[in-house]
Parts: sequence; C-alpha cells; structure tokens
Amino acid sequence: MLDLEKAQRTSLTMQVEASLKNALIIGALKPGARLITKEIADQLGTSITPVREALLRLVSAGALNATPAQAFLVPLVSHERYTEINLIRKNLEAMAVRAASQKMTPGKLNELRVLADAFHEAVKTGNTELTLQSNRVFRFTVYHYAEMPTLVAIIEQLWVRIGPCFNYLYPSSADLTRGHDYGDLLTALENRDEKAAEQAICRTIDDGAIILEKQFQS
Repeated sequence: MLDLEKAQRTSLTMQVEASLKNALIIGALKPGARLITKEIADQLGTSITPVREALLRLVSAGALNATPAQAFLVPLVSHERYTEINLIRKNLEAMAVRAASQKMTPGKLNELRVLADAFHEAVKTGNTELTLQSNRVFRFTVYHYAEMPTLVAIIEQLWVRIGPCFNYLYPSSADLTRGHDYGDLLTALENRDEKAAEQAICRTIDDGAIILEKQFQS
C-alpha cells in the first residue's frame, strides 16, 4: 500500500510539474512572481505535497528560483541569458527538424497542417495565451517526430527558461498577429529537405526574438 501511495504521489507531482512548465512556457507566470504552494494546490485541486515536490524539481532544473525563506520565484530573464538560450535553441531545434524531416509520412504531415491551421486561427483571435499554446503544440509535435526524446526534453527545458519573457505580451499583443508562418517549414518537411527545414526553424526563432527584443529595449 505504501508503494502504491508513493506511485500515486509521484504521478501527481509529474502532472503538477507539467502544468507549471506549460504556464512558464506560455508566459502565464510573470517574471519575479512569488509562487505560493497552497494557492497552486487549490487551483489544481490537489494537496500541497505534490505541488511542493514539483516546485523543487523545477528549481533543480533551473526553471524557478528558491529563496532562503523557502519561497519559489519565477526568474527574471536578462537580455544576455535570452540571447544565449536562443543560440542554443537554434542548434538543438535545427537538429530536431532535420531528424523529423527524414521521418515524415503523409499522416504526420496532415497532422502538422491541422496544427499549423489551429495556430493561425489562434493568432487571428488576438488571444495571447491561446496563440502561444497553439504554437507550442505545433512545434513540439514536429520535434517529437524526430524520435529523439532526450533532445526534445532539453529543448523543452530551454523553452521553460525563456517562457516568462512572453508575459509582457499579455493580455494581448499586436506583434503576435504579425508572427511567423509555418508554410516554409511544412514544405521542407514534406520534401524531406533537411537544410531547408533547418533554415525555416532558425528564421522562426529569429522572428520570435524580434518581438521579444522590445521588452529588453524598454
């Protein structure tokens, strides 16, 4: 029974961690914000223990900061840190799309087209959270097609670290309506063109950086 309870708690911890990661990635949590364990537990409808364990896991991963008073803080992201992470992302995400391009099938392409359409529809709504969420789903579906789970986990960790930057786009941002188009990437994947896929994803990362640069210049 004790082993079962431990397994259930571990499962809850992973669910809470996934929720918090997603909130960080889409910028739903403001840089510098203090995360209250009980408040998160109440919002998610769970006990304090798995929430605290999830927060500690995110601290260990460098996604959150911990204070001597045992508070958890969403980190501030400096311009230098953002630039460094984007440089790393270009290399790793390029690796992922190159691998994915060689594993494309008509079924996978159809799924990606549906997700790309969903992203473009989200952009039209002007809903920042929906737009960023749809973008994440599309991109990580592509990366999962690389069939390199360790690579995808590292890419996710990098997204978690820069995600709080997107908070300045809330509640809505006209910049997102002029965001990137995934047509070039989809064409490259359809043609199994590794080089074109790499160039397309790097352009996409650069497009996002142009939007975020305004945050650091203000």
